[in-house]
Amino acid sequence: MPIPDDIMDHEVIGRERRRGQREVILALMAERIGPVPAWAKERLESLGDAERNQVALRILKADSLEDLLA
Repeated sequence: MPIPDDIMDHEVIGRERRRGQREVILALMAERIGPVPAWAKERLESLGDAERNQVALRILKADSLEDLLA
């Protein structure tokens, strides 16, 4: 089996890494802002890798979910 150029392209490893990243981001969102409503979880699920990375960085400064997921 060939090794992909980007580990995120691997069917299993990429999927599990994304799931772990989403779980960490949700935990940080809850700690920073409070309970995360379903719409915010759905929005996070719909983001691509690059967008999700940007959300992770904005957690440090966001004052609301709207700011965070804008």
